[in-house]
Amino acid sequence: MTRFALVLPALALSSCAPASDSEPPPARDTPTAAAPAAATPAPTSARGGVTGTVSNLTGDISGLNVRVTDMGTIIDLAADALFEFDKADLTPAAEAQLQKAAALIRKAPPGGIQVIGHTDAKGDDAYNQRLSETRARTVADWFGRQVGVRQRAFAVSGKGETAPIAPNETATGADDPAGRTTNRRVEVILPR
Repeated sequence: MTRFALVLPALALSSCAPASDSEPPPARDTPTAAAPAAATPAPTSARGGVTGTVSNLTGDISGLNVRVTDMGTIIDLAADALFEFDKADLTPAAEAQLQKAAALIRKAPPGGIQVIGHTDAKGDDAYNQRLSETRARTVADWFGRQVGVRQRAFAVSGKGETAPIAPNETATGADDPAGRTTNRRVEVILPR
């Protein structure tokens, strides 16, 4: 009886194995604990489907807003965490955010890095344009002094208030402080 009890579970488990080695295992809905070691293509089904890649950079550094787009991996650095209001000099607290971003740059594929400054819609357009450019230049200059980062080429620009990622006003036309805070940022775009 014990021999039969051991064989039955073994048969049940063997029927769960894939039919062939060429068939990929079913996708899992549970998150993995570690980021992949390199950018890897997403599995495709036998019927076709969407393919894509997963950046190994997004899970590496906590506390940064990182997103992957067709342009590359974008690190959104909140301007309020880097600069005082209406200023372009880095605050002492900015170092921690910039160190995390520098760690991602060190792991990024070869290629140039874009640093783009953005402001909210308060104030004069020309002033906001200059402030966004100056803040982007300040961040790029900081990266230019860091070991393992300074050899990269940095393209620096500012978009002023022209590329918001959140509304500066509510639907009724009232000021939206949370939206304006989100729009004040410096984007660091890493190559794909």
